[in-house]
Amino acid sequence: MQRLICTLAIFLSVSSAFADTKSEPQTQPDSLAALLSNIQQENAADARINQEREQKFLSARNEQRNLLNTAQSELNSLKNRSKELRSQFDNNEQALNKQSEILRLKLGNLGEMFGVVRQVSQDVISLKQASLIATSEEDQVLLEKLAASKSLPDIHELEGLWLSMQRHMTAQADINNETREVVAEDGSVSQDAIYKVGPFVAFNDNGYLQYDDESHSFIELNRQPGEAALLDDYLQDKSVFAPVAIDPTRGVMLGLYAQSPNLMERIRQGGFIGYCIMLLTVLGVCYAAMRMFALHKINTGVQRQVNSTQISSDNPLGRIMAVYRTDLQQDTDTLEKKIDEAVLAELPALEKGQSLIKLLAAVAPLMGLLGTVVGMIATFQSITLFGTGDPKLMAAGISQALITTVQGLVAAIPLLLMHNLLSTRSRNLIQLLDKQAAGMIAERAETARGAQDAGH
Repeated sequence: MQRLICTLAIFLSVSSAFADTKSEPQTQPDSLAALLSNIQQENAADARINQEREQKFLSARNEQRNLLNTAQSELNSLKNRSKELRSQFDNNEQALNKQSEILRLKLGNLGEMFGVVRQVSQDVISLKQASLIATSEEDQVLLEKLAASKSLPDIHELEGLWLSMQRHMTAQADINNETREVVAEDGSVSQDAIYKVGPFVAFNDNGYLQYDDESHSFIELNRQPGEAALLDDYLQDKSVFAPVAIDPTRGVMLGLYAQSPNLMERIRQGGFIGYCIMLLTVLGVCYAAMRMFALHKINTGVQRQVNSTQISSDNPLGRIMAVYRTDLQQDTDTLEKKIDEAVLAELPALEKGQSLIKLLAAVAPLMGLLGTVVGMIATFQSITLFGTGDPKLMAAGISQALITTVQGLVAAIPLLLMHNLLSTRSRNLIQLLDKQAAGMIAERAETARGAQDAGH
């Protein structure tokens, strides 16, 4: 038993020495009583340390518990505050809805009037910005204020809006002149005297002008309308009444007229094929006119020969009659064949050029169709390269397609008419020659029959 106690004491001493390296080394006990005393002292020291630790732990736990209680108390307070605020928000929202409904009922038509005033103010601003009539700075400020206002206008603002509109309407009947900045066709800018007829047109000594609302300047049109000659009477004497053409669309029609191509520009839009069609048309018409003149000359000679007993060789009928007189001694059948041969010899001169004119009348629409196909190919190439975003890129091909079609039809119509006139005129002459030839043969047959009766 004593050996066991000693072993345990030694083990505890060694453990205590390794546990507290800072403590000073102790002397080895020299007896069991000393060893027991050491062990008791160590146990008392450990118990005191453990008690201090336990006190610290209990103090920290109490502090954490106090913090937790404080946080829970604040959380409960905030929850209660949140409930109070939510309840207050709901009450305020209900009160706001009630007040809004009361305001709506009290406003009545005033709410619609507010929207109408804002819309009218915006429309008047847009109208005056693009108008030739100058707007005063006071009216501009009032209109901008009403257009951006979020409250009901007062009576003075409504009267100002009405007066601004009334002044603009009254100024539409005025004709005045002033010095403004004018941009010429070559891009040069100069100060020039211009005349304005209400909000419709403006012009100077060179003709009508177009107003640019972005730069607030006037631009000379690159092409004046046909009514521009009316300006001369007004510019010569402004004290008398003179007719002046106006643009009721306030410049839109003048701008479109300036952009519309004239006859020569449309012909140029047809391209090479269009020029070929026009060349064929001119050649065909000229040739048809020459043939008409030739047939008219032949018809004049034939009519003169019909009314004359003297044979002339400058017309087909005279040449046929010469054959008749030369072969008068022949029998009737032989004479008939001779006269038919003479009539057939005159047909090529009477029908000359008709097939060519008919061919040109058929070729012109085909060339127009060719130009249409070429123009559509150019259009699709533009679509392939640039897409369909900008129609102006396809305008050249479409213009060529349409213009060449029109040119082909315009060429074919007069050529067909002239071909019909030529064929009708030549057919009438041929019928006249056949009639005269038949009369000659009948006369010869009657003479031969009379001679045979006299012989019997």
